[in-house]
Amino acid sequence: MLLLALHNLSRRRLRTALTLFGVATAVCVLSCLLAFGEGYRSGLDRELKGMGIQMMLVPLGCPYDAAARVLKGHTLDSSLPASAVVTARADQSVAQAAPMLMATVPRPSEGRTDLWVGIDESIRPLKPWWKMKAGSTWFTGNDSVILGAEAAATELRKIGDPLYSPETGRTFKVCAILERSGTSDDSLFFVPLKTAQAMFHQPERLTAVAIRLKDPSPAVVGETAARLQQVPGAQSVTMTEMMGAFFNLVEAVRTLLMAIAVIAIAISTLSVFNTMLASVIERTRELGILRAVGASRGQLFRLLAIEALMLTFIGTLAGLALTFLIGPALESAVKRLVPLAPGGAMLSITTFIALECAAIGLGIGIAAGLYPAWRAGRMQPVEALRGQ
Repeated sequence: MLLLALHNLSRRRLRTALTLFGVATAVCVLSCLLAFGEGYRSGLDRELKGMGIQMMLVPLGCPYDAAARVLKGHTLDSSLPASAVVTARADQSVAQAAPMLMATVPRPSEGRTDLWVGIDESIRPLKPWWKMKAGSTWFTGNDSVILGAEAAATELRKIGDPLYSPETGRTFKVCAILERSGTSDDSLFFVPLKTAQAMFHQPERLTAVAIRLKDPSPAVVGETAARLQQVPGAQSVTMTEMMGAFFNLVEAVRTLLMAIAVIAIAISTLSVFNTMLASVIERTRELGILRAVGASRGQLFRLLAIEALMLTFIGTLAGLALTFLIGPALESAVKRLVPLAPGGAMLSITTFIALECAAIGLGIGIAAGLYPAWRAGRMQPVEALRGQ
């Protein structure tokens, strides 16, 4: 019966191919949405926890937007007083407080914008993924610069080379190059905090203060955030709050996209239904002959049901294969659009997601093939052959 079902599907190859394409597209859309949602959540959670940062002090405004921009290496329109880091370090619950000043340097002649970050040594415990290439040292003077892996490759610089910045009129010496980490740090230029403040005319100003606590328990985090909220011109935002805000945003967008996936699934279901019903109508005489030579209603019902399931099963496999094929390109595009995109792979196709998509694909076959299979099973030989 399987061979007969496969033979019947191959008789109208164009129609079958279009139907398979519809099922494969619906499954691909669904699997991508599920995989990106899972990958974003797990990747962001892993990256933020790996930072060792429990909270940040940022300028007044939207705290989540400010914290996200800082973590992903973007500048802010406002700044903090340098006293904010002093207050943070004096808090009894704070283990580490690292000041940062970020500024962009447009380079229109090269069609890019560089981001320079002023830091001091207190940032190192908060960057556990930092690994420097052999021969690297920490800042040896105010004219030292540490390059991310991408920045070093773009500038064609190695350790010990001079680096001239025509936009700021300063010459630096490359004291270190970071190993590639897959984070936004790869494309940044790091200089001593005092140097950055002088370069960008921001004396005694900061973009943010990254904080790690001695005890990261929720109660301590909440109490510390409330105390630091009183710092003039600053507001505190915890990583837990920030993750919750972004997850809620992603879930809202994902709900909208899932509605699109449902529409795609509905269209593919109608496509399978149309293909199977057309097949029954076209094969009326053939099905009547089968009934006349002894085929039971149940056998005809099973034949059409198997054809529908086989059609959607092949389409589901093609959709999952398509996900793996176009997934990397989609991932690159999505990373430019989503907030706080984590480093590493975001397309996480788990066994559960694959099985879920397979179940939905087979569900399409059952829903779409039920009526055509029932109609075929109800076929009466006399009625089928009446017009012959």
